[in-house]
Amino acid sequence: MTLEELKATLDSFSPVKIEFVARVMESLANPPSANIRSQGTWLTSEPDWIEYFGLALSVHHGATTEPLGLSAFESVFRNACEHLGWSIDAPGSRTQRFVDMAVRPKSGNRRRLSLKSTAAKSLSKTALHISKLTEAAWIQDARTARDRRDRTLELFRQYRKAVTQIVMLRAFREDSGMVPHKYQLVEIPVSIFDSIQQAPLMVFERDAPLIECTVGDRMAAIVAIDRSDAKITVRRVQLAACTVHAEWDRT
Repeated sequence: MTLEELKATLDSFSPVKIEFVARVMESLANPPSANIRSQGTWLTSEPDWIEYFGLALSVHHGATTEPLGLSAFESVFRNACEHLGWSIDAPGSRTQRFVDMAVRPKSGNRRRLSLKSTAAKSLSKTALHISKLTEAAWIQDARTARDRRDRTLELFRQYRKAVTQIVMLRAFREDSGMVPHKYQLVEIPVSIFDSIQQAPLMVFERDAPLIECTVGDRMAAIVAIDRSDAKITVRRVQLAACTVHAEWDRT
């Protein structure tokens, strides 16, 4: 839509529509400031992607105090990629297990993404938590350490084959019900799960195993198999082992 077409459309709007548009315009005029934490990544090397995402955050909080949740995050992420003309799978298509979105930037390889979000209170500045990496219904039927190990190792072999990156949006806020004062976009490399394949049998003797993931000689994360909720949780993911693409400050 050209500027003249936009003006003509606005002239036809009712007072209620004009007031609504004015609210959106006010939000767009005061976007959160973007802080590029990692220069030259596949996202931060595209200023238009970063700007688009920040504007979407502005419009979102022009209407609600609620953090940008997972469904909205996926939509905004998709729209920002489409704005740049990147190849992306159709909304709702799930051609591969574990994958939420597949995207191919104009320069680069196809990326199969698992998207996560969190707005939990008291988010750590040095580590993050994935409350549900994936389902693990089989854990409730696995009765021996060997069975738990074999099923866990096979699940992570499949996960590593399917997913190339985990991308998480973290919303920092002082308390529930308050508008987030900062958003952080983090990429977690799936390679942090590689050491699981060498986990000893004794680790799986518990009904709900805790598996330490190491990169080099350092602990990068802890994988927890949650028997009660039949899911995989990833705890204490070290931010130093991840890529923090950017942060948007709303203060």
